[in-house]
Amino acid sequence: MAEFYDKRAEENLLAMKREMEEKNGQLLRAEYWIVFPAVLAGFALVFVACFVSMPMWLRVVLLTFVLVMIFAVAFIAVGIEQKAGYYACQKCGHRYVPTYWQTNLAPHTGRTRYMKCPKCGKRSWQRKVLAKED
Repeated sequence: MAEFYDKRAEENLLAMKREMEEKNGQLLRAEYWIVFPAVLAGFALVFVACFVSMPMWLRVVLLTFVLVMIFAVAFIAVGIEQKAGYYACQKCGHRYVPTYWQTNLAPHTGRTRYMKCPKCGKRSWQRKVLAKED
């Protein structure tokens, strides 16, 4: 009976791990669905503000709105990226979830960020991974 229970518990843990990885993947895909339309709308509104005849105050309001919208969407997207999955250190292989501001202020290309590992203390380009362990 104990062996059956242990086997069942292990299967449940693996299923929960796969489910968590799938949810993280869904969150990261949702990030694109948030950012892409906002960037397109921002470009369209900048185009309208620059090339359509309108009073100067309306042009300033429109451009201010675009700037606020892009910054808000960027902060939301970084929050999603920070919470979904882990970052893997290139030096020691440690996987961890950095703070929001570490993620937000780190130089990056795509989902790879240049951050300091909390375990080894070295800086490296750390890739986004969905699982805590392989």
